[in-house]
Amino acid sequence: MARIIGIRHRVKKTADGEARPTMVAIKDGVKVTPYTLETETDELDFVLGRFPTSYRELGEGENVGSFLPHHVQRQKKRGSTEEIIRVPASYDGLRERDVVAMALGGSGDRLAYALSRRGDDIGAKVMRIPPFTLKEWRKESSKDNDHLMLIELAEAGPELFQATGPRDRDLIHLQEAFRARRDAMKDRIACEQRLRQQVIGCIFLSEDGHYPEGLIEDEYDRQKASDVILQALVKEEDQRESELKRAVRSLEIWQKLFAHIEGCGEVIAAGIVSSIGDIRRFATAAKLKAYCGVHVLTDGRLPRKRGGEVANWNSVARQSLFLLGDQFNYRPDSEWGKKFRQYKANMREQHPEVVEEGGKKRFTDGHLHKRARWRALTRFVEMLFREWTRIEAERVEKAAA
Repeated sequence: MARIIGIRHRVKKTADGEARPTMVAIKDGVKVTPYTLETETDELDFVLGRFPTSYRELGEGENVGSFLPHHVQRQKKRGSTEEIIRVPASYDGLRERDVVAMALGGSGDRLAYALSRRGDDIGAKVMRIPPFTLKEWRKESSKDNDHLMLIELAEAGPELFQATGPRDRDLIHLQEAFRARRDAMKDRIACEQRLRQQVIGCIFLSEDGHYPEGLIEDEYDRQKASDVILQALVKEEDQRESELKRAVRSLEIWQKLFAHIEGCGEVIAAGIVSSIGDIRRFATAAKLKAYCGVHVLTDGRLPRKRGGEVANWNSVARQSLFLLGDQFNYRPDSEWGKKFRQYKANMREQHPEVVEEGGKKRFTDGHLHKRARWRALTRFVEMLFREWTRIEAERVEKAAA
């Protein structure tokens, strides 16, 4: 009988330093064995089936080199210079025919990728459940027992889960590529800022008093062109962007949807898709709109950061959509450019005059421009949910045929 493994993935440490190990439970027959994976190395050991579950002292004449270095425990004997060497006595981890149950998306994507890829080689499989479904079954119970609940759900309702395969791994790979490109861009910008401050400091603190006759920006541009560190960071950013574009173009959602939207290039599409991760995480279009920050609040206002209010949308998705809205504006003859202009015309027809409320002017050209842009983006996300869900349904239907 196949073992069922429930995994509740967690980030290993909070900002306050609190330990948050990944929780694992393995059901083999009627016996359930819990484990805690305290580090990413522990997770990798589990994927490879070499996670130590018990230890023993190294036997006489036994070679410690036959064990992995990070599995060997060394401890000084009290009052002596001798060492007690302890090595693994038993291991556990992913095995043939295992069924892994996890939540879809979130911090566990990397682990799900590794388990799925390893499962292809040894004959195990990874099944993931949408978080909103898990929440419905959890009800008022604590998340701390999710790894145990996942086992129960995998046994009682396997239809609630979706297999993790190459398509899912491509999405996770895109998220990693987007993160790498974003980090490279931040490093390049930070280097430029440091270099500019150094140039300004050198000019103003000149001991000989020979200040440049030209603009400070001219000297800054000369320094940028010759700075080895900055040029290396620029090269890295270009490389990461190329990798990101290749990852985007390999996706079915790009080929069937985003590639046909004028103004939506690979980088903007990557920001949207990598933030969403998997459309199956969202039960309705309204949930997706709220996640992307293009919903309308209960009082009719557009969401934005305000004092005393929670900004609980995904900032990367919202920013990417904002850039896409700019592209709609720059391309008035495109499909979504025309919709944007029509929304703006409709709003001007509804509000022909500028009014003043509470000392602020409303329904100016700039105000209506912003409202029309967010209206277009709201409709775009509704379309995205509908089409992406349809593409997923067709893929599942094709796989079952």
